[in-house]
Amino acid sequence: MSEESVKRVVVATDFSDGAERALTVAIRFAKLLGATVDLVHVYPMAAAGVLSPIPGVVPVPPPPPQVMDEIERRLETLAAQVRAAGVDRLTTHLEGRAADEIVAYASRVSADIIVMGTHGRTGIRRVLVGSVAEQVLRQARCPLLVVPSADDPRR
Repeated sequence: MSEESVKRVVVATDFSDGAERALTVAIRFAKLLGATVDLVHVYPMAAAGVLSPIPGVVPVPPPPPQVMDEIERRLETLAAQVRAAGVDRLTTHLEGRAADEIVAYASRVSADIIVMGTHGRTGIRRVLVGSVAEQVLRQARCPLLVVPSADDPRR
């Protein structure tokens, strides 16, 4: 990947500290290369007709309007940080399985790179919750830059 080829940076955010660290890195990266930042948030929803694979866990219902308003407000706050750094930006919120939606979005917009943070989960928490970053890594067609959270024990 040459410097001239990076024009679109997709930044996945769940509004966590790790995601904010990833956004800071992505802003520096985009500014250096003259790229646009796409801020993407995925609200977790099970596909229609899909039963939960874990007994006792109910699929997440559609978000209520106040939750969508809060997502939009938080995305706009992050977009203001990008704008303040002098970088072009777009924001979008999606619904579905986070890794699938991030990869599909990056593909639709021909992203040159995806940047995302980690929570630093290990052991049984990682097995039960999974790693969205790891799933994106396995599926994405473009490079992925993973930024560890400040409290990641592997740092």
